[in-house]
Amino acid sequence: MSTAHIDSSAALTRRLLHYARPRHLQLAARMAELGTIQKAALALGMSQPSATQALTRLEALLNVTLFDRHARGIRLTRAGAQLMPAVRRVLASLEDLARDAANVEQGANGLVRIAGIAAASSVIAAPALSALCAAHPDLWVEYREIDAAQIPVLCSEDGADLLLCRASIDVPEGYVFVSLRPDRLGVYCGSGHPLAARRKLGLRDCAGATWLLPPRSSPPHTAFIQWCEQHALTPKLARVNTRSLPVSVALVCRLQLLYVGLASHLRPFVESGQLRQLPLTLPGTADDIGLLRTSNSHSPAAELAARHLMDWASELAHGTAPAHPK
Repeated sequence: MSTAHIDSSAALTRRLLHYARPRHLQLAARMAELGTIQKAALALGMSQPSATQALTRLEALLNVTLFDRHARGIRLTRAGAQLMPAVRRVLASLEDLARDAANVEQGANGLVRIAGIAAASSVIAAPALSALCAAHPDLWVEYREIDAAQIPVLCSEDGADLLLCRASIDVPEGYVFVSLRPDRLGVYCGSGHPLAARRKLGLRDCAGATWLLPPRSSPPHTAFIQWCEQHALTPKLARVNTRSLPVSVALVCRLQLLYVGLASHLRPFVESGQLRQLPLTLPGTADDIGLLRTSNSHSPAAELAARHLMDWASELAHGTAPAHPK
């Protein structure tokens, strides 16, 4: 990177700090969202002349044209499209600042942001975070459920302090993965299925059953296909395909289907009495679920939460911690 580029960037930073207003950035983001300056101005309670002036000011500060005008409204320029993610990050940071200030005002002694995949929500977050909150009532815990595909972005943008995911994740540079809980593959049916009460089952017992095919490319789907191939089985399949867990459970129960799934996903339905796990062994294994965290520079709150999660997992493995919230 050239010295001239660094100097130019520094000068632009000083200009933005002196003259830019959050309202300018908010206007640009709403314009990109709504497609016209009139709608954006109305949404923000601004007059159109004021909005036009604010946009002109922001473009002058950045020395970039953010929007092209056309007959039906506006569209982002190529430069505008490149800069809009940064604009939204700045606005999100202001929202984070406001939230943290409000939490401190209300007596919170630290904030930890945790994000986890659906499986982690049921087998780790639900039991472990309730205990964390009870033990540290002055700690503000923010938990949200995510898809595994969001993890690289959250890591690169510092969108979470701790992440709960599977061991198969590509661990980003500067992060470490700590396994917290194993997972298992199993065969499940509704509690009213003819096989639900059987304590011993073989493949022949399932020959006439109808199966719900697990989501493609998932560990249960791979295990189910391998199991069928190993035993030269051509199963009868229900003519429906879904990635929705509640829909899958409803289909299994109401249509008396068999289903290969993960214990981390289906354990709550077993505990509620909706499903039964059948005594059948499947090929393959499921990846552990655990904690993804930076290898250094933890906030005190994040360090406290990470230590709590690891201690909880260790106690669970030794049978001294509850696996589920009471």
